[in-house]
This record gives sequence, structure tokens and C-alpha cells, in this order.
Amino acid sequence: MVYLFDSNVFIYQLNGVLGDKGQTLLRTGLLKGGAYSVISRIEVLGYPQSVAELALAEELFEGLNPVAVDDAVIAQTIRLRQMRKIKIPDAIIAASALIQGLPLVTHNVSDFQWIEGLSLLDPLPEATS
Repeated sequence: MVYLFDSNVFIYQLNGVLGDKGQTLLRTGLLKGGAYSVISRIEVLGYPQSVAELALAEELFEGLNPVAVDDAVIAQTIRLRQMRKIKIPDAIIAASALIQGLPLVTHNVSDFQWIEGLSLLDPLPEATS
């Protein structure tokens, strides 16, 4: 199975709290051509961090396919935002998963569960918040 990964998956991995389930999903994504929205790359890399931390973060994106914010993603993002109040980065990530026909791996399931046709996988155990 191929997945699109939400920004929080990369952040949890960098913070060492992703766990076995998330590690397996991420490994599967790396082996089978998983993807991420370019907005996730901006979110993960776009805050102050050391050179070593930045290198580790950039490494996470290697081997995964970036999904650009093209006309189809923009149109889907607009439709989602017309339906319900949703943050622009979340709407772009959800739209990217929908356009690509990929399940979204995210721990923020409640932010996306209302979106019809979007399959969600939580990479963390239920007790983790």
C-alpha cells in the first residue's frame, strides 16, 4: 500500500515518538513510493533547527514523492475550505491525498475524518496524544 504522510508523521519521527506502527508505515512508504505534500516539507523544514537536525529532517523526505500544489490540488483545497473551516496547510495535505487517491497517514485524524473519500491511518497507538 502507498500512503501520503502528514507533517506530524515526520515531526513525530524526528522527536523519536513515532513508534513501531508509524515506523512500519513510513518504511512501507519509502519502499513503495509513498508521498508527501510539499506543504509538509515547508512545515517540517521551516523552523529554526541545528544543521544536524535539518539534515535528519531532509533525509526523511528522500525516497518519498512530493505532491506539488498544482491546479487540481488547488481546486480540491478550495472545495474543502468551502465545505468547512479547515487550516490551509491541512486542506492542501488532504487535497493532495484525495487527488493522488492515497490514504493519509496522520495522528490528527479528527481534523480530517469529515472529508468524504479520504482514507485515514493513525500511525500512533490510541493512548498516544
